[in-house]
Amino acid sequence: MRNGTGIWCLAVLAIAATCSGVQAGDAPKKGIPVVSKSTAERIERIDRIHKPGYMDWITVAWATMLIKQGIIPAEDAPQAARVLLKLWEFDFAGDEKAWGQFYKDHYFFVRRLDKELAGMMMIARTQPPARQMLEVRHQLMNQMCRIYDLQEAILDVAAQHTTTIMPGYTHFRHAQPTTFGHYLLSVHDAIARSAETLERGYHLMSLNELGCGALAGTSWPIDRELVSQYLGMEGLIENTNDAVSYTDGYLVVVCGLTNVTNICSRVALDLSYWSGVEYGFLEIGFHRGQSFMMPQKSGNPNSLELVRMRAGQMIWHLAGVAAAGLRTPHGDVFEMLHLAEPTLAALEAAEVCTSQLSREIRNIRVNKERMLAVIRESYICATELANQIVRDHKLGYRTAHEIVHEFVLASREQKIPASKARADLLDAAAEKVIDRKLGLSDARLRELLDPEYFIRVTRSRGGVAPKEVTRMIADRRKQLAAARARHLKRIEALEQAQQKLLQELRKIYQRRERRTGDWGRTQ
Repeated sequence: MRNGTGIWCLAVLAIAATCSGVQAGDAPKKGIPVVSKSTAERIERIDRIHKPGYMDWITVAWATMLIKQGIIPAEDAPQAARVLLKLWEFDFAGDEKAWGQFYKDHYFFVRRLDKELAGMMMIARTQPPARQMLEVRHQLMNQMCRIYDLQEAILDVAAQHTTTIMPGYTHFRHAQPTTFGHYLLSVHDAIARSAETLERGYHLMSLNELGCGALAGTSWPIDRELVSQYLGMEGLIENTNDAVSYTDGYLVVVCGLTNVTNICSRVALDLSYWSGVEYGFLEIGFHRGQSFMMPQKSGNPNSLELVRMRAGQMIWHLAGVAAAGLRTPHGDVFEMLHLAEPTLAALEAAEVCTSQLSREIRNIRVNKERMLAVIRESYICATELANQIVRDHKLGYRTAHEIVHEFVLASREQKIPASKARADLLDAAAEKVIDRKLGLSDARLRELLDPEYFIRVTRSRGGVAPKEVTRMIADRRKQLAAARARHLKRIEALEQAQQKLLQELRKIYQRRERRTGDWGRTQ
């Protein structure tokens, strides 16, 4: 990938600072589940589908199509089917590499069939690219399960904290009151949108490129759609030159993963800050580090640091995928055979981010009293005071804003907390701006500056009111259930594809009648 060397180097430099200083102890503790039981069961089911091996699945699917099309003569079909069924069950030792496995399959046929028939088993067959697409699709399916698991964890904890009031921040400063549940829901929604990108990525990685030939197709009467069915593909890369030059699916997948891990990194940073003694909002450290030198220090948020580190590495992986298709001819070139490497690395990094964050969120301990106490005495609810002045006195918001600004400055100068706010200072500010008093009582003023009141009345769609957050959580649970149902259909589609393939192979094997015919023509 000479064309991408510069980008790779820049990417390495970009993440160097992110990766530096990471402490030992990043690995998860043994015996602690990284995903929920239901998610683990689905991942096991997906792995079981792919147990025969990517290349073997492709080889069996392609050769079965050749038999069905009569390209492999009918009299040889039962013998070919017998060997294909053996290949399906055969366990090749060592890692499955694209080129090596392709030739292992060929030699498997050569050792078990006569030379001419063995030579027909892969006729018109393209080689490694489809295999790497199946591997990416497999790992993407697993990662989507983990992302849905993270979404569920976030919704579960958010539902517990719809009334847990805390400061909301803009530019690292107190802005308006919010709830921890509302904050977590905002995280969920961002991840959910990225998960939709990954659904699109799954579709793009489930398109069949087999049958494209070198670039122009083939004169053999192949059935590309049938191969797609055997592999559980969702469509066909129809144009044969498009098939050999395919890059966009990989980039969509890694872009979606980068979005997810970016969000995970931002949340991990917030949780790291909020768990520090200066904030004291919550306790994390389901997997905590311990200082070798400092005996009092045992609360290092190592898991959250690991999330941020692996999220930073996504820059490298994204650059790698983009570079593979950069400044190359729009056709079959060497770079096309290495798109899977950075994509699989991105999937592995995303797995760490989502699994670690999911565990931390499920085991978080929130200090509700501390969160509320931090803002109880502040003027964080000043926006609502300005809103009420507009409603009561028919002033423009900018005028009300100026009055409240003067009032807050005066109160701070006199070190008066919001819980003891004085209406006479508000009247003085009003006289300065509009030459008249507003006439609010101390009790009403303090109510308008109360964070609990603010949360209760901020009922606009998508806002922080507990009832609205509860509604949104219920809606998101339905959306998540629908996403999981769609994913289950994908799993079932692959299982059914394999069942169809094996059933048809067994029928061919069981056929004993002998028929003769010309090569490539069904009798």
